[in-house]
Amino acid sequence: MDEKVLVTGASGYIAMHIVNILQSERYHVVACVDSQEKADRISYAYEHYYPYAVLDAVIVKDTAAPDAFEEVFEKHPDIQHVIHTAPPASLGEGNTAETSYLKPATEGTINVLESIKNHGTNVKRVVVTSSFSALMDLDKAGDRKCVISEESWNPITWEQAKHKDSKAYAASKKIAEQMVWKFYEENKDSVGYTVTTVNPPYVFGPHVFEWELESGEWNTTAQFIKKALDMSPDDFGPLLKPRGICCDVRDAALLHVLPLRNPKLVGKRLFPVNGTGVRQHSYEDGKFNLQRIVDILNATFPELEGKLPAGSQVQNQANLDQLARYNNDETCQLTGMEFKSFAITLRDAALQIMKVESKK
Repeated sequence: MDEKVLVTGASGYIAMHIVNILQSERYHVVACVDSQEKADRISYAYEHYYPYAVLDAVIVKDTAAPDAFEEVFEKHPDIQHVIHTAPPASLGEGNTAETSYLKPATEGTINVLESIKNHGTNVKRVVVTSSFSALMDLDKAGDRKCVISEESWNPITWEQAKHKDSKAYAASKKIAEQMVWKFYEENKDSVGYTVTTVNPPYVFGPHVFEWELESGEWNTTAQFIKKALDMSPDDFGPLLKPRGICCDVRDAALLHVLPLRNPKLVGKRLFPVNGTGVRQHSYEDGKFNLQRIVDILNATFPELEGKLPAGSQVQNQANLDQLARYNNDETCQLTGMEFKSFAITLRDAALQIMKVESKK
């Protein structure tokens, strides 16, 4: 395939799966990373994984800097699509909530869009990784009457959020995504590209390459699984605390690629959730906590029998039922996807983690 795709933050967890899909479909990938070490490793890995595919690794230290991609577009003027997954380099770093979250997220988003507008003259599609945080009203996370969908917006304002890190992060993600849509509406007549966003909740699943885990930088969901695997039969909890809604990393990645060839996804917000699909929905499958992880591990791996706590499955369902509900019918119908069950996602992630741990 002759189409060239720029992927920012290409060494990230979801982004590596995006690159994997693009390489398997023979797109020409321009993989943007922030160091030479990452560039060399990604180039080597995919060259051996897909010897027929084409990947150019480029280094951009900070994707939020003005004209961050000017040199990239000068070298690759024929880039037709941009999948922007990279968080600003300074996100989470600063003396105040504004410098830690709001400014990096919003200024970074605008700088990326401006850079594409000014230099990406052949870009047709732009896909931006947003977050479930932009959808979810944190104050209603335990409200069974609340239903989150692709139309939902976190109502929190910056004034309400700025004094608490968890809320500041959620507010910054909401405000940043709103700026994406505002920028697009104001500039769609003068730019040649369309926009789609993807709003994943907690993302579970295996890494593309085992060395991503071996590097020691484990993401939050891998740590959840590792915590469960490290428990003993004598551990009784607390295991029941509801955690949230989840999806498979491979499904989240595919949602970033589908807009490149499906015009129905232009201007849409896509919401992946475990266990949902066009033929059937399991509106509870996407909810998880530590107890549910332990339950699935016990049921999936006979070799773990007697090594993990049992807990209370009956009581756990009642706890998970406390979480707000969700409905991603629009995403399912527009894409035709059947999202993986949480049991399959967890099995594949746990297998990889146990393999890596066994080498230590």
